[in-house]
Amino acid sequence: MATLEENKTTLKNDNPKPLYKNVNGNRIELTDSEYDAQIEEWATNMTTQQAKDTVIKDGGTHADYKQIRKEAYLKDLGDWGDQLDMIYHDIDGWKAKVKTIKDKYTKP
Repeated sequence: MATLEENKTTLKNDNPKPLYKNVNGNRIELTDSEYDAQIEEWATNMTTQQAKDTVIKDGGTHADYKQIRKEAYLKDLGDWGDQLDMIYHDIDGWKAKVKTIKDKYTKP
């Protein structure tokens, strides 16, 4: 996973000056401070997404753990109807799968 500074460097290389914005249908070049702010925002978003992707792949703690767990439950256990069926037929198996997901994606 790249650091924020590495992501900024990558983005500056991929998006050299000038960058433009659209204001009321007019194409206007970003000022230096606007350019820096845009690169900062993109780099922050990229770094945050990379951290989340790493947690999803390898497990661990993330502030968005509830959403990550929800997606894992759907992937591994199916929707609520499938889970109710699993609970009815094999509650211990269902509990084990839920515990595995909770252990992989821990609370911060």
